[in-house]
Amino acid sequence: MNGHRGEVMRSGHRRLALVSLAAALSGCAGGAEDIEESMGALQQAATCSYSVTTNTYDGPDYWGTLVFKNTGTSAMTSPTVAFTVPSGVTCDHDEAGWKHTQSGTTCTYSRTTGLTVNAGASYTFYYSTTSSASFTAGNVQISDPSCGGGTTEPPPSSDMTANQRKVAEAITSIWENDTPTLAYAYAENIWDGRGYTNGRAGFCTGTGDAIMVVECYKNLRSASNGNLLAKYMPGLTTINNRFLSTGQNQASTAELDALGNWKSDWAASYNNTTTRADFKSCQDQVVERLYFSPSINEAKKWGLTSALSKAAFYDAYINHGSLSTFIKAANTALGNSAQTAPAVGRNGITESAFLQKFLEKRRDVLYNDSTWREAVDRVALYEKLRRQGNWDLNTAVRNDVRARDCWGTTYPASGYTVRQINPDGTWSTPSSYTYSCN
Repeated sequence: MNGHRGEVMRSGHRRLALVSLAAALSGCAGGAEDIEESMGALQQAATCSYSVTTNTYDGPDYWGTLVFKNTGTSAMTSPTVAFTVPSGVTCDHDEAGWKHTQSGTTCTYSRTTGLTVNAGASYTFYYSTTSSASFTAGNVQISDPSCGGGTTEPPPSSDMTANQRKVAEAITSIWENDTPTLAYAYAENIWDGRGYTNGRAGFCTGTGDAIMVVECYKNLRSASNGNLLAKYMPGLTTINNRFLSTGQNQASTAELDALGNWKSDWAASYNNTTTRADFKSCQDQVVERLYFSPSINEAKKWGLTSALSKAAFYDAYINHGSLSTFIKAANTALGNSAQTAPAVGRNGITESAFLQKFLEKRRDVLYNDSTWREAVDRVALYEKLRRQGNWDLNTAVRNDVRARDCWGTTYPASGYTVRQINPDGTWSTPSSYTYSCN
């Protein structure tokens, strides 16, 4: 997801942790405004367009009724219904075709068979609990594979060439996986408070983006057709509902561990040549929707046109979950305190100047928090490319640069492995190199 990412270091690997919506950490992805922006993007991508027209629970009859209307433009095919009940109350009945789980006060009902709710149609959902007192279900959430990912892959962002995009993604993969090769099969609990971290972009089970990958994959391939991850949807939904209702990262993996070996099943979904294409496609789709397209759109909004600026925006989006803090700082530093878009071309503002101030603010955010500090070198590469004028990413890129090479020796060295990425996206590990920001 992912401010919902804060850097966590481990040998050979670096990932970001979701920051609690209530946290007030210095340099924490720019503060609550950025976190709310990131949360909003996840909710918009993962939930359906619907309205709840009836929400009652009759205590004397131990019977609840929820009626929801599909106000979207496509049919729901296997909806999940989640809501909260009063403390101490247990959901205790499954209607035909439904199966429920409960975590704390959150009850989550998933389909055991398909169910179509056409656009404009309504569905009446019934449930029962142990409560003899009447109440109104809280935080009702309806999700469906058609809302969080489907069978049609979105068109990739067209403002970069295919090779420029390969280079941009390979650079970010160095920071995420210590290799320019996208790590689709990766799955690990790195104990950063976000559950399992997975795949090419570090999709997390506790931050709302891993469930989008699994929903998409479930829509493409059923459990009977080799989908090893479909069985985790009830557990993922329970975790995700807590994430959405609290605005806090979810560390628990117990809901998944009770259903199987998550790490093994995630890796096998990519390593199995039969299922690889579908699983890879879903990871690519979620990256496109949550990170790449928003990055391109922000660059266009503020008047940045180069592949380098778009690559820098993409990496920041993956790293922090939002660009607001950095964009505001760049505008303010360049005299555009009113945040008037586009900025480039306004009162002499150049793309180089805007990118420079953007990177400097991102450098400061990373450096000023002890958890993130060692990740500051990832910003230095974009500064080096800016100074070199490699705007089109049409000459080879090496990450043989540290923050201390650009901005002084007070900055720590991260120890990222130096790689060379060629303009066509191929890469190698150089046998020798010299650190420099020029």
